[in-house]
Amino acid sequence: MLESRTHSKKVIETTIVLIVCITALSLISPALSKKPSWVVEKVANDEVTESSGIEIYWDAKGTNPVYSIEWGSLEPGTDKEVTLYVKNKGKTPVTLSYFVSNWDSPELDNYLHLTWDYTEQVISFKEVLQVVFTLHASEKAEVVENFSFDITILCNL
Repeated sequence: MLESRTHSKKVIETTIVLIVCITALSLISPALSKKPSWVVEKVANDEVTESSGIEIYWDAKGTNPVYSIEWGSLEPGTDKEVTLYVKNKGKTPVTLSYFVSNWDSPELDNYLHLTWDYTEQVISFKEVLQVVFTLHASEKAEVVENFSFDITILCNL
C-alpha cells in the first residue's frame, strides 16, 4: 500500500496526443463571408491507444472513438464547444491535464484559445468522465487559412 502511495505521488505522464488538424476556409473574410467554416481533418486512431491508460470517445458508453472534430463555423468573438468522454483504462486512478502545441501558424495562438471544463477530478478504473472543450475565436481575429494544432492530454497517476 505504501509503495502504491509512493508511486501515486510521482506524476507519471502518459501522453496521448489527440492531433486535431483544423482547416479553416477563413476566420474573417469580408469579401466572401462573415461566417467562416472550420473543418477538422481525420485523426489517426493509433494516437489513442489502450496502453496509454485512457481512451477518448464521443459517447459515454465508449463505443464511438474520437477520430476527428468538426468545429463548424465560428465567428470572431464566439465560442464552439465539443463534448468528449474520457475513459480510464488503467487500473490506477488518474487525473488529467492538457496543452496545445504545434500551431501550424504560431500567430494563431493569439487569436484562438482552447479551454476545457475539467476540474482535476480523480478518474477511477473503468470510469468515464465527460469533458467539454471550448474553442474561442478572438474578436481581433484576422483572415486565417489552413491551420492545425495538437492537443495533448496527459494522464497523471
